[in-house]
Amino acid sequence: MPARDDILNRLRTALRQPEMRFPPPETRRLTADERMTVGAAEGDRWALARRFGAELETLHGTFEIVETLAEARMAAIGHLQTWVAEDLAARRTERPEQPGDRDVLVWSPDALPIDGLTPALADLEFRVIEPQNLHDADERERVRYARAGITGVDAAFAATGTVVLGAGPHKSRAASLTPFRHLLLVPISRIYPTAEAWMVKMRQDGTLTDFLRESRNVALVSGPSKSADLEGILTMGVHGPKIVHAVIFDDIEAMIRG
Repeated sequence: MPARDDILNRLRTALRQPEMRFPPPETRRLTADERMTVGAAEGDRWALARRFGAELETLHGTFEIVETLAEARMAAIGHLQTWVAEDLAARRTERPEQPGDRDVLVWSPDALPIDGLTPALADLEFRVIEPQNLHDADERERVRYARAGITGVDAAFAATGTVVLGAGPHKSRAASLTPFRHLLLVPISRIYPTAEAWMVKMRQDGTLTDFLRESRNVALVSGPSKSADLEGILTMGVHGPKIVHAVIFDDIEAMIRG
């Protein structure tokens, strides 16, 4: 391909000119103070939890902070019940119930950070569904009407209100992507000041590579799904959940006691 080779040779020649300011002849690694980050967050675990919640609110999400695992379980159940009641109240018909009203897509119980949540939901007549192979037509039909999804998080960033969701065998993407509402269970131990702080910790622990290899994909989610047209008119819920609520809870005391 002589034309391509000619273009590349001219580019190489031009970049060798001594008066060119870019690229510099020698480069050095940036120091920690010189590295640019999206934002910054400081404080103890409660300060980071509050900052994460505040940033999530600016992204059109909502949150609540509780102190124990038991309170987190009750908060999650209560929020799901409130959502069902809101749906029923909004329908002006004699039979407001619709398919999927009590269907909840979830990660595997082993992947959720709160024990006993899925059995409690089943006792309250919620239909708990752990999505499997969505290439199967019957499985797609089983999950298509679900109005809510529940997931944990792999990490959360206080500076931006962002969560990391790695998909895998026990952590279906469908639970966070397809329902109208998404309930996030956020342990305080997984809240980091920034994405950079999380990656530094993962590298120090030697777990970053394994996490990336074991995840079918990794999504960074910042609040509900949003899209805007050329006039800047924001529309919610176009490509994913319209409503995102985070239940933030202190799991560190339980880890210390356990």
